Amino acid sequence: MATESLAPVAAITDLILGIITITLANRSSNYNSHKRFTALLFGWTFILIGLYYLLGTVIELKYPDLTFGWAAIQFGLFQPQGITMYDAIVFMMFGLQTGINILTLVLAFHLPLDLASGRSWNSTVVGAVAVYCFLVPIMVIFGGFNITILQSIMIFSSALIWLTIYVRCTIDELRNGNQQARSGAQGSGLLLIAFYSPTMIWWLSTVTMYNNTWFSGILASQPEELSFLYLLGVNLIWVAGVTTILTLLAGESIRTFRKGPSLTSIIVFIVALIGFVNYFIDLALTEILVSCYETECKELPVAFDIWSTLTIGIISYLFVPILFVYILVQYRLVDTESEKNRGLLRIMILLLLLIISSSFIELVQSLIPVPQMLTASLLAAVVAFFVGWEEKITSWFVNGNEEQTEISGDEISEESIRRLTIVLSSWLVFSLVVSWLFASMEVGV
Repeated sequence: MATESLAPVAAITDLILGIITITLANRSSNYNSHKRFTALLFGWTFILIGLYYLLGTVIELKYPDLTFGWAAIQFGLFQPQGITMYDAIVFMMFGLQTGINILTLVLAFHLPLDLASGRSWNSTVVGAVAVYCFLVPIMVIFGGFNITILQSIMIFSSALIWLTIYVRCTIDELRNGNQQARSGAQGSGLLLIAFYSPTMIWWLSTVTMYNNTWFSGILASQPEELSFLYLLGVNLIWVAGVTTILTLLAGESIRTFRKGPSLTSIIVFIVALIGFVNYFIDLALTEILVSCYETECKELPVAFDIWSTLTIGIISYLFVPILFVYILVQYRLVDTESEKNRGLLRIMILLLLLIISSSFIELVQSLIPVPQMLTASLLAAVVAFFVGWEEKITSWFVNGNEEQTEISGDEISEESIRRLTIVLSSWLVFSLVVSWLFASMEVGV
């Protein structure tokens, strides 16, 4: 029984949310400029992730025999195939991954605490984004995809910044009773889950070194031997995931014992539990996983496909956009009081909930033989519920935690905000043209 891919749904959802977020940020000219700039970072992150999933969907549909996983780009295992369109799409996907990584690091400096300020700093941020996005993809295409592992430094740095904020704020709250510190801890915790959950859910496999055992077989099948620095980069990504989830698990366990559960603690416990179960699933499927680099890949059990889709797939594709919107609204990164923005905000929240709920229902139908009339009735009930409770749902998103409205930072000039939009827009066009050009010339084949 085949399961439906959630990538197309995630692509549509993220692209729509990105457009709405950028619109909200640009329409609030009199709003706090630091929050507007941070909202713009979120909006472009939505756009880049949505385009990444969209291109991945094109590959799944047009080149089903050449479909590759997240690790092929993240760990630099991709080899150009000499197929112009296919290679161009993968080059573009790597460029998008590059943009996501640098925007994540910039976000870490701006939210939930403003760690740097000043006119020169803001100009440096925009300049760094431009240099990194324009330069790194070309270096990788010409120098070989194993260079991509250097981005592990960016990934680890972002995780380290948010972890430091989380630990400091959690200790401050528990020792001194500082309730405002909770906003910093909760924000950094949710951001860590949103950006690093794909790595977190393999935390026990990392702790037990099972990931290294499996990955060493993958490396042995590569045409050339990879350096020690490459292996160090791979482990840096896994360390970022395992350190993050174990720190969050410890912090939220102590806080739950003293103050009771919260939204953040529930999410952390669920992610940790999935990672615990995944390790034992890996052990049970060792023979099949090993076959992928020793002989031919054996087919994975249907139960594993169902588990992966209902856990890893839903977290990565459907749950992360909800977390992004929750953070965006809770920290008042857009003006939620303005009447013209309030209507657009309602559309964004309802659209997000409706797309995800309808996709989840269709997913269940593809996994379990449920009559179509039953799922249609269930979808109608969900739509009626969201429409009827639209005001309360929006109010929950907006007013769920009043203490987080105090988060702010230094003033950012309109010029810096405008430059960021120009840089990222220009880079997207540049990346598309360069990817197609280099793929046509069979660079790296």
